[in-house]
Amino acid sequence: MEMLVVFFIISIGLYAAVALVMSNVTTQEYDADHIVAMNLAREMLELAQNKRDSNWLTSAAFDDGMLSLPGGCTAVPHWDGTDFPYFEPASSISDANAKVNQSNNPASQYMLTNQSGTSTRFSRLLTFAPICAKPDHSETTVSPGCTCLAAYPDKVGMRAKADIQWVTKGRTRKLSVYTDLYDWK
Repeated sequence: MEMLVVFFIISIGLYAAVALVMSNVTTQEYDADHIVAMNLAREMLELAQNKRDSNWLTSAAFDDGMLSLPGGCTAVPHWDGTDFPYFEPASSISDANAKVNQSNNPASQYMLTNQSGTSTRFSRLLTFAPICAKPDHSETTVSPGCTCLAAYPDKVGMRAKADIQWVTKGRTRKLSVYTDLYDWK
């Protein structure tokens, strides 16, 4: 009888240790995916900021190539490593162009190579929305569409929202990050 009690106590301890190890492995996998997703989102937002800053340097409208996309305000960034990155219109995160491809160059594994490379589990979409102000600039709002509303006719900036989606172990995970970019010029 005493041996059964000892085996029972040892088995409970072993079960707890195995459960803890499995929980740590699952958490580590989720954290690794979440770090990649966060970096992909940050990369897209940095490209939007870079595009705004480049537009200022060339005396173009601050939102040129972003809010003026044909077909809407959603896009995916593209870059083959040679030219300047650009935004290509995409209808949704399930659009084929939104899939992130892994670069064949190990130094830049998840760079913006949507046009070539090995397909990954990650998809991304960048949504632009104008930040509009009342004529007296007493109040601002983020427009739900690609243009300012009649009550808020002055475009003072834009909100860039990065959506990342990936599938792991049969579950779809999502991450959204945004930044506001103002026309300070």
